[in-house]
Formats: sequence, structure tokens, C-alpha cells
Amino acid sequence: MSFGEELRRERELRQISLREVAEATKVNIRYLEAMERNDFAHLPGGVFNRGFVRAYAQFIGVDPEAMVNAYILEERTQTDPPNEAAPAAPTMMRGVPRTASRAAATPPTRPAAARAIPSSPTLTIPEPVEASRPRSATFVRYGLLIVATGILAVFGYLVWDVLRDPTLPRFAARSTATVVSAADE
Repeated sequence: MSFGEELRRERELRQISLREVAEATKVNIRYLEAMERNDFAHLPGGVFNRGFVRAYAQFIGVDPEAMVNAYILEERTQTDPPNEAAPAAPTMMRGVPRTASRAAATPPTRPAAARAIPSSPTLTIPEPVEASRPRSATFVRYGLLIVATGILAVFGYLVWDVLRDPTLPRFAARSTATVVSAADE
């Protein structure tokens, strides 16, 4: 059973109309219909499609991650047909087209391990990589940095304010002798 058929079957088992899914998920009904037909060419692509599948699956009560993985597999089988069925496309070498038969006769320039192409596409979904330190430790580190910067800013302002005030005594000793001006005499 294909991805789209599975989506439709799960939705119909729960007696949910496509319009209800569209209204609840805010996904255009044309995109939902295209997903059920496995017609991915009429979808916007990329992360949007995975978001649509996740929202659809979540609304009808199916495991969203399993459906996203099924969507990715179905999309890859549509975009990457098996190598045996694909005709050999001509390639360019120094501006001269070369066919698959000429390419096979040309000696390889790379090691055989680098040329190896799997006969059928396989999907390998990587496991999530855990961060080396927990996210909360990062927030604490940046929080302390911000607090320390704030304390230094306040301290710097207070020192600047004290040094610019002419009425406050300075650190250097001053003489207490009275200065007699010409107007006082």
C-alpha cells in the first residue's frame, strides 16, 4: 500500500472528511488531495510537505513521525527510479557529448570504491544527535555572562559619574590654604 493510500485509508476508517482535515490543519484541500494521490509535484516542496504530512497525521490520530518517514520513502521512490530502468543520459566531456557505451570504454580515473553506485536506493534516517551539553547549561552560561556584563556596566557608570563631578573631592591631596583673589582686596 502506498503512502497516499495509507493516509486515505486511515482517514476513512475514522470517518473524517478531507474538508475537516483541511479546516483543522489549515492546509489547502488541493494539497491534501495531492498527498492522497501520491502526486507530490503539486505540493510546494521541502519542509512544507513534511509539515503538511505531520499535521494531517496528527489530526487523524496516526503517528506523525511514521507518516513523515513513509512520505520521504515514497517521495524518494518517485524522484529516484531504479538505475536499471533509467536510460543512459549523454554526458559532456571537454565539450564533446559522450554516450554510455563510450563512457564504459573510457578507463576510470577514480578508484573503484569511489565509483560504486548502489543498485537500489535505500533510505537511511539518521538518529538524532544529542548535544554535548544540555540546553539548560547553555542558557545558564549566557545568563551569567549577561548579568556580569550588566554589573560591569553599572560599576563603570558609577566610576565615571564620580570622576566627572567637580564638587566631590578627588583622590589627590589638595591644599587647604585660601586663595586671595584680587577682588577680595
